[in-house]
This record gives sequence, C-alpha cells and structure tokens, in this order.
Amino acid sequence: MQREDTDPWYRQFWPWFIIALPGMAVAAGLYTLWLAMQTQDSLVVRSDDGMNVVTERNMAAEQEAVRLGLVAELGIELETGAVVVTISSLADLEFAPSLQLRMRHPTMASRDAVIDLIQAIPNAAGEPTWAGHFVRPPSGRHYVTLSSGDVWRLSGEWSGQARLRLGSPGQPSNDQD
Repeated sequence: MQREDTDPWYRQFWPWFIIALPGMAVAAGLYTLWLAMQTQDSLVVRSDDGMNVVTERNMAAEQEAVRLGLVAELGIELETGAVVVTISSLADLEFAPSLQLRMRHPTMASRDAVIDLIQAIPNAAGEPTWAGHFVRPPSGRHYVTLSSGDVWRLSGEWSGQARLRLGSPGQPSNDQD
C-alpha cells in the first residue's frame, strides 16, 4: 500500500523551511541598513569648507612641523590622568601658551578625548612644557594629534604606554616602556 499525502503544500514543514532561509537574509539586511543609518562614522571630519580643504590644512600643518623639526614627548599618568608634553625644535620658536591634544579611538567616538594643555615651567633642559589632565584616562589604542591650531601638527598612535614620542615621519613616533 502506498501512502498519499493529502495535506496542501502550505501545511508542510520543508517549503516553509526553504522560504525562511532567504527571508532571514532579507531581515538581517534590513536590520544592517537601519543600523548603518542610525550611526555616524566618527573618523570623518566634517567642515563647511569641504573634506579636501580640511585634509590640505592638516597636511600643511604636518609639513610645517617637519620643517620646524618639532619633536614632542608625551608623559601620561594613567592612574591620575595627568599629561605633560615637552617639545623640542630645531628652530628657535616662540610657542603658543596653549596646545590641543586629541586622542581619537579607532571605532568609538564616545572614547575620544580632547585636552587643552597650558604652558608650564620649562624642564631642566630648558625645553618648553605644557600640562593638562584627562577627565577620564583613556584605555586601549588611540590616534593622537598634538597641535597649535592650524600652525603645526604632530600625530602618532598610542597603545597605553606611559611615554609617547611624536615627531616627523623620518623619526620613530613611538617609544614603548
């Protein structure tokens, strides 16, 4: 004897299983689209002047730092959040009374930090120093930018070490402790 299936197709398991697979892919794609539209890329710098002008300004500031032979030594106390920056230069410069230190997290803008550094007493070698303080000390990897407005700019990468050296591209930018 042969058994015949009398149920219609929509009451069977396998057609719904086969339909569910592409259905889940469509739902996941729509969720991904919604998620992408809800968040912003924190690494994109927006300006009224346009992205090219901002990039050119940043490149000009970095080239000026190279031309001046600027090298910065950052000391970061992770327990207290204190930051001390010492700058040396090949040229005899008069530095601004305040500098800006930006620490940008590669993926999460909520972990970014901007500190205004105030000029302090020069160190024992007579090099100018600046000091500042984190509200919440950073953790993990960050992109670091030290600048004096649009005049010059030094950048590097910080991964939690107590000391960081920022200098021209021909010089090593990180000193691991």
